[in-house]
Amino acid sequence: MNADEVNILTKRALRADIESLRKIVNFLSQYNVPIAKFAIYSIIYQFAMNNVIDLGKECETCGGKCCKAGYPVPVYDYDFKEMKKNIKDLRLEKKNGFYLLPRPCQFQKGWICTINSFKPYACLSYPFATEDEQEDLLKSYDGNGVPDFRVPEFCIAGKKVKEFMNKIVDELRKEKGREPTPTELLEKIISLYERNG
Repeated sequence: MNADEVNILTKRALRADIESLRKIVNFLSQYNVPIAKFAIYSIIYQFAMNNVIDLGKECETCGGKCCKAGYPVPVYDYDFKEMKKNIKDLRLEKKNGFYLLPRPCQFQKGWICTINSFKPYACLSYPFATEDEQEDLLKSYDGNGVPDFRVPEFCIAGKKVKEFMNKIVDELRKEKGREPTPTELLEKIISLYERNG
């Protein structure tokens, strides 16, 4: 699988496609290196944020600060094609091979994302599966245990997800008597998603 195929599969997984979620976890599991394990855990946390927990109240309270400030959001070619299909007069700057969605985001109305159903991969992966947010942790992660993911101070939705996920991880630790594997955490989160969905 090339990088675009991995990103597209991950994007589908983060949008609640369980088959894609299992595929990306299985694909990454074949690599016995810390970065692959880190990626699996980050995808699981982000899946929970996007699909398991209702965060509307938290995002409304925050006002969608992640969409208002920061560097431009990279928009991959496959994101651009999907956006172009849904937005008739889409115009984005292209720099260094990426389209860029400047912040504040033109598609944010109040705190609501008006392109939520087809937003770019970088938006869908924020903050747990975003390299920019996790860069320092990623450098120090040795592959042992569940990473202690960083959440920006302003992101109350991310904090809620982290608390929820830490509780699940702690329950699995007690049940198993050890650190949960990525697959064990994945199956627990999928069962919660299917029960709530």
